[in-house]
Amino acid sequence: MEITPKYSIILPTYEERENLPICIWLIEKYMKEVPYEIIVVDDASPDGTLEVAKLIQKEYGENKIVLRPRAGRLGLGTAYVHGLSHARGEFIILMDADLSHHPKFITEMIALQNKYKVSVVTKEKQIRV
Repeated sequence: MEITPKYSIILPTYEERENLPICIWLIEKYMKEVPYEIIVVDDASPDGTLEVAKLIQKEYGENKIVLRPRAGRLGLGTAYVHGLSHARGEFIILMDADLSHHPKFITEMIALQNKYKVSVVTKEKQIRV
């Protein structure tokens, strides 16, 4: 039975062949008790990032790792928009596969979201909506 994810993690990639497996492993480490999906939006990385993502998808499954590649390098902002158009989760988590957003903070942010019943949580502030 397929479980609808509560969280959709949008993970844009460009030349992240080495970081992607680490990033996804860390997300799984910190999120294994939470229903989530990771939407990988690769912008035609010349280093083979998409091929690595396909191997990871085979390991975790197509419902957990969703691949939504694009034809070229179109930018981070539009990668998030593209990922949003495929998200099934009730809540969205925006990250970057370069590990500038460490996955260990996700559960803290989810705890703040639940504690304060907010729609938006950032690393710096909480915004009540």
